[in-house]
Amino acid sequence: MTNPHKARLTLDMDPNEHAYLKMACAKLGVTMRQFMLLATFEKMEKLEDEWLAEKAHQTLKRIESGEEKTSSWRKARERLM
Repeated sequence: MTNPHKARLTLDMDPNEHAYLKMACAKLGVTMRQFMLLATFEKMEKLEDEWLAEKAHQTLKRIESGEEKTSSWRKARERLM
């Protein structure tokens, strides 16, 4: 019986690709599941970093163009108190 708290992903691949992945995982001492999860989340972290960098770049462009304003820490703190 499957765990109701987990989702499943099925990945179809060429038998040669599967054999290569299995061999590489054995060499690394990890399961294919561990390897695929690690690779997936490493890629997701890189994508998130790229997205955040792009958002920061767009924000800086808006600040430079005067479209968006900034405040000093002192002014921000005064407004909060």
